[in-house]
Parts: sequence; C-alpha cells; structure tokens
Amino acid sequence: ERIVKEATGTSDKIKIFHRDKSSNAPDTIFNESIDRIDSKYIAIHDDDDTWHKDFLKSTVEHLEQTPSLGGVVVRTDKVIEEVDGNEIRQIKTKPWMSDIKVVNLYRQHIDNQLATVAFFFRRDAYEAVGKFDDTLPVVGDWEFGIRFLRSFDVDVIDPGYALANYHHRKHKIGIQGNTSFAGNDLHRYYSNLVMNRYLRDELNVGKLGSGYIMSNLKYNQSNMALIAKKILPVALVDRIKKRIGN
Repeated sequence: ERIVKEATGTSDKIKIFHRDKSSNAPDTIFNESIDRIDSKYIAIHDDDDTWHKDFLKSTVEHLEQTPSLGGVVVRTDKVIEEVDGNEIRQIKTKPWMSDIKVVNLYRQHIDNQLATVAFFFRRDAYEAVGKFDDTLPVVGDWEFGIRFLRSFDVDVIDPGYALANYHHRKHKIGIQGNTSFAGNDLHRYYSNLVMNRYLRDELNVGKLGSGYIMSNLKYNQSNMALIAKKILPVALVDRIKKRIGN
C-alpha cells in the first residue's frame, strides 16, 4: 500500500486486494486476481522475482503485432541469492533455460518453459484454456502451460538481455525459500499426481495424449539418471542433475 501510494501517476491504476485467510496454493491467488480485473493481457509477478523496466513494453508490443499468438515468454536470468539474517546477497546471475529459442508443446510435458514471472498472455486465451488448477499447491504453472500450449502458440522474446529475473535461494525453507527448491518432495509428488490423472483419463477413453507423453518422458529421464549414476563419475552425475534441475 505504501509503494502504490508513493508511485506517482499510478495509484489510480493499481488495485490491492487482501485475503481473509492464506491460500494452500498460489494458483488460487492467480485465479482470484485475474477474475477481479478486466484486462486484455495478464501477467503474474511473484513477490521475490523481478522484471526489467522494458518487460511490459516489449511483451505488449509483440502481442499487439502478432494477434495469432496466445502469449509470449521472455529471456530470463536466474539470480542466485544467499540470505544472511535480514540481508539478501546476490551471489551470481546466469541464464535460465538459455537453450530455449522456441516454446515447444512436447518439451512442456517435462520442462516448464513458461516460468510465471517470464510469461505474458492474453486474457481470451486464459479463458479458453481454463483457470489454473488451485488443487495443486505446486506445479500448477507447469500443468497450466501444458493446457495453454495445446491450444495456443507462444513466442520467445530475446532482445539480447534478460527481461525477467527468477530469484533462487536454494538452502532456505519457509517464507524465504523458493517453492521449487524448498519443496522438492512436493514437486515430485504432485507432478506424479498430474501425470497419473492425465494418463488415467486417457486410458479410460482409449486415446493416449499428454498423460502418456508426460509419463514416458519422466520414466525415460529417471532411467537415464539411474544408468548415469552407475557408469559415470559422481562429479559428472552431479553436474547433470544440476543441468536437469534448470
């Protein structure tokens, strides 16, 4: 409220909402916030991430010029941080999923290419795809991305520098930790739940699709990790794990 009040010329354009109780899933907040406003475009900004000042300008211009797209994702940096008391220190910055030059539906089944802070999309696409699954305390953005890409294409915007920053604090849990690091067991559990749900629905109607793709990719990835662990040096296996984790 203080920041909005001090933001010259913007306070009448920003709405602040307070919830009576906390949510079990961030996707509940996503859906509630989107439903409270009437906008042509949607962006979701997590409290611990950051945008470049040109993020909105670049994303809006691109979608205005390319009406066939459902959304865009921007080049993103991963910012490694360390928390010491009340101080957050930046350790290093490196590209996040730097090999992504196009957003691919098949790859989305195993890798979330649409990191929340980097993704900007049309409201009518959101309405066509359906809401975020607020029964999932984690991996909801990944699952939403699969449904989104099944109906719409998404471009990558890379002006030569990062337009979004994905901040990581690996060794913290609770309010100062990233959900992807502080809740690895939860990610494993709920990603498996999503895969089983999709696959079960497909088997019940006798037609394979996303559930089979997700399950097959994950199964192959797990087998490759087991083989690598047996035949490769420990240091190299650790490097591969870090790469997959990206």
